Amino acid sequence: METPAQMCARLMTALEEIARQEAASLGARDFAAVVHLQERAEPLVAHLAEHGPEVADAALRARIAAFLAHRHETGEWLAEQITQAKEKLREIEAAQRRVTRMAPAYGQGAEVSRRLCAVG
Repeated sequence: METPAQMCARLMTALEEIARQEAASLGARDFAAVVHLQERAEPLVAHLAEHGPEVADAALRARIAAFLAHRHETGEWLAEQITQAKEKLREIEAAQRRVTRMAPAYGQGAEVSRRLCAVG
């Protein structure tokens, strides 16, 4: 039978692997993969958060604490990225509204000639 400390160590190893995959996904800006990885990790994190303090092994508790701190930092970074993306989207939408308001002043535009021209 597996002891709580052994189970936490096994879960921690799995979470550290997920964290490596998450870091690679963040580097590639693959946010969908990051969300998927965080969803996979959530039950393991919840179990560790609940049972981690019971673990007598100081080294394992330190690993758990480091992982949870890293997860928190990643969450803050993602929140910042979301805020920046929303701001860029607002800027793009404002630019589109300006173009829409200005377009009638310029008419439909001239038909672009698609003939080949010899130069020279």
